[in-house]
Amino acid sequence: MVKAFFRSFLVAMAVLTRLPVPSIDSFSAEEKGRGLIWFPVIGALMGLILAAIAWQLQGVEPVLASVILLTVWMFVSELHHLDALARSISAWFFGEVCAPAEETDNVTPSAPHLGVMGVMALVMMVKFAALSVLIEYKVWPYIMLAPLTARLLVIALIGFTPIAQGEDRAHEFRIEFPYIALFIWLLMAVPMALVAGVSMFAVFVTLVLIRYRMKSTCGGLRWESIGAAIVLLEAVGLFAAALMA
Repeated sequence: MVKAFFRSFLVAMAVLTRLPVPSIDSFSAEEKGRGLIWFPVIGALMGLILAAIAWQLQGVEPVLASVILLTVWMFVSELHHLDALARSISAWFFGEVCAPAEETDNVTPSAPHLGVMGVMALVMMVKFAALSVLIEYKVWPYIMLAPLTARLLVIALIGFTPIAQGEDRAHEFRIEFPYIALFIWLLMAVPMALVAGVSMFAVFVTLVLIRYRMKSTCGGLRWESIGAAIVLLEAVGLFAAALMA
């Protein structure tokens, strides 16, 4: 039992981060589903690390400190989401056609409207500006909450969004989906939502919009949409928190 939980944790770490983890030769669809339990835990660990780094940098000029913090953030979790983010934004907001998953190995995908560099510049600019404000005003809790909130809500997105046709990898998350664990996590998040206020509300509205656009443009959830949604939710959460700082 302990070994199974540990393997599911490693699976979640491999999916969500670029941190070095013990090698896993293969894992089952059931382990991917169980790994969802750990998404908020990994988000909380990331948030604590980032908030601690921000606290240590409080003597540094906020602009420079935000560059350092954002660089760490990117290398920990986001570099392997940027291609997916570019394609997802092009599909959700610019009408790019979503190619079925089984066709992507044989067909060269069309270039996204914004391109990887364009998306990275836009999203990182939002995060950079927000982090500069939060660091300047020493609002460390919001830096900690951003990765936690994004990974918690993306579980709900996976559990309650239809899977797009041909998306076998996304469907594997639903084979042993932890609905009870999700309910418990959401109950535990209520006090956090009351504290975060407007920031949490903005993230939730973004989640609803992403789900709507997923269904309208791609027919449902795609594998690459999971990472893209996390990055977008983090950016919106940070930006809303900065506006209220």
